[in-house]
Amino acid sequence: MKGSVAAIAGLALVSALTPVTGATPVTGDLVRIETSAPHMGTLARIVLYAPSTAAGEAAAQAAFARIADIDARLSDYRDDSDVAALSRAAAGVAVPVGEDLFAVLAASNALARRTDGAFDITAGRLTHLWRRARRLNAWPDAAAVAKARAAGGFAKVRLDARRRTVTLAEAGLEIDAGGIAKGYAAEAALGVLRGRGIRAALVGIAGDIAVGDAPPGQAGWRIAIPCLDAGDPRWIAIANAAVSTSGDAEQWMTVDGVRRSHVIDLRTGWPVTGRRATSVVAAHGIDADAVSTAINVLDDAAGARLLHTVPGPAGTGHLGAPALWQHIAASGAFVSHHSPHWPAIDRPISAITLRGTP
Repeated sequence: MKGSVAAIAGLALVSALTPVTGATPVTGDLVRIETSAPHMGTLARIVLYAPSTAAGEAAAQAAFARIADIDARLSDYRDDSDVAALSRAAAGVAVPVGEDLFAVLAASNALARRTDGAFDITAGRLTHLWRRARRLNAWPDAAAVAKARAAGGFAKVRLDARRRTVTLAEAGLEIDAGGIAKGYAAEAALGVLRGRGIRAALVGIAGDIAVGDAPPGQAGWRIAIPCLDAGDPRWIAIANAAVSTSGDAEQWMTVDGVRRSHVIDLRTGWPVTGRRATSVVAAHGIDADAVSTAINVLDDAAGARLLHTVPGPAGTGHLGAPALWQHIAASGAFVSHHSPHWPAIDRPISAITLRGTP
């Protein structure tokens, strides 16, 4: 996950042109606001079109505040987060939780069932073990991996939507929402902007982007996804949708000549080998984030089946979320392919780039 079935992908959002924080007049009596701030261990970026500079800046700050609040609740790096409190809960006790944690747990639990555990945010003990391994640049003991893997399991979590409570079958279950939280936060921040009347906007948090209406005079937000083999990027255009990329561009470890990704296959407990990146375009940020994480460890057939269960962008006339797969094998061979309806475009003059991935 970006954080769970792996660690955080560490992708930085930058403009294809030199980024400028501030306001720029555009046609149609709108002002373009572009700004960024550090959140969720990376740089969160907002681009929006507002009726005035004051309105746009106020909306952006409210959206950043929403991201900060989600991070405070879902981070497994903070002892005072909702996630940390749940990990300390006793077995068999129904624990009331906040709306954000419950929403993420519900979505994760559903995806875990559809993927037979390939995606599972209850694998925190395992992902934390591999975080330490990367810091030390040493393989953990196989017995320790097996023990950490056995400590998780989505079947150990019971959710009560009416009471909004969570009951753990075992004490000490550790949650790592890194593979779903950024996509959820990006869409939540976009919702704050919409609530303030800002319809044309983009929110990006590392490799997760949620967009609203297209910029004035354009068909969509133009986004570049870099190519794993350092070739020309893959350009797409989307509106009222989300795109997420999961990959191992910035986090991996090499021990005894073997390069292992930060992407962990939770079904085995071990990171995958070879470089890979998967991008998914979906109607919702929470889906794009989690599903890009999941299909990064699934084979192509299983990944394609999963995509058919995920709502794609509205108004495209097809069901299911499109995806782009990129992979560099140990031999150095590069393979890239995408599903039908992938929203590819020719290289535009100006765009948003996901730099660092692959």
